[in-house]
Amino acid sequence: MQYTKYFSFIVKENGQPQLASDQFRRMMNIIYLEGVIYGLTKCKEAHKDTDQYYKYDMIIFKEQMKLTDLTGNVKPDELVRTMFRKEYD
Repeated sequence: MQYTKYFSFIVKENGQPQLASDQFRRMMNIIYLEGVIYGLTKCKEAHKDTDQYYKYDMIIFKEQMKLTDLTGNVKPDELVRTMFRKEYD
């Protein structure tokens, strides 16, 4: 949940970010997807040492692909800078 933690840090330090609506939606979708991946990983770990342990792998992979599409796999600070730049484009 690297992006969620970074977004949380930014909000704590600077208050609510003034982003364009599409960039705000992007940020919220990233937070949501990281939460989904976290929850699925917890479910997977609950089934450790059973035959259902790998049951969640494809779902987790698909959600990670969506997250990669939104973030471009860049570092959180770089992503935030990009999001603020796109606000002024």
